[in-house]
Amino acid sequence: MNPLTDLSPILVPIIALLVPIVALVAWAAVKIARLNLLNETVRQLGKNGQPIPPELLEKIAGDKRSR
Repeated sequence: MNPLTDLSPILVPIIALLVPIVALVAWAAVKIARLNLLNETVRQLGKNGQPIPPELLEKIAGDKRSR
C-alpha cells in the first residue's frame, strides 16, 4: 500500500489542529513586532528631542490594554 494513504487518517486531524495554532502564533508575532516598532519610534523621537505625537502614545497604550 501507499504510505500516504496509510498515514492520511492520522495526518488530516493533526493538520486541522495545527492550522489555527499557526494562525494564532503568526498573529501574536505580528502584533509584538508592530508594538516593538512603535516603541522604537517613540524612543528615537525622544532621543532626538522631537515631540512625540499623542497618536503614537495612544496606539501603544491601546495595545497594552488589549492584552
